Amino acid sequence: MTIASKGESLKRREDHRLITGDGTYVDDVRLPGLSHVAFVRSPHAHALIRSIDASAAAAAPGVQRVFTGAELQEQLGSLPVGWVLPDQNSPPHPPLAFEKVRYVGDAVAAIVADSPYAAQDAAELVRVDYEPLETVIDGEKATQKG
Repeated sequence: MTIASKGESLKRREDHRLITGDGTYVDDVRLPGLSHVAFVRSPHAHALIRSIDASAAAAAPGVQRVFTGAELQEQLGSLPVGWVLPDQNSPPHPPLAFEKVRYVGDAVAAIVADSPYAAQDAAELVRVDYEPLETVIDGEKATQKG
């Protein structure tokens, strides 16, 4: 191991294999029975989820399972995020949004399939009915109750 002086650049050893295509990434790993997931994400920053119709996605070729936020909330509840401290008051962190989305890209459904292509194709079949809500961008207003 070489110790560099302050401000001196270190020569990277991994660059050659990465830029020549010889690097191995997680997406390159193929294991027997491996499943893939694609997420359906909200186009809205703040909206109520009126309904989710995933029936076409569930019937699509290669799809193993479709999960919605309401289903996972019922089965799992919220996930712990960060340090869990006694008497800590932190907001819930559902695995998938249910009832309401809180940011653009909030995941509302997950499609598990035999291939990444089948998962993505099925995700495009999911229909979500949203009721957009006012988006609050003022810090003081955002911290007020209600």
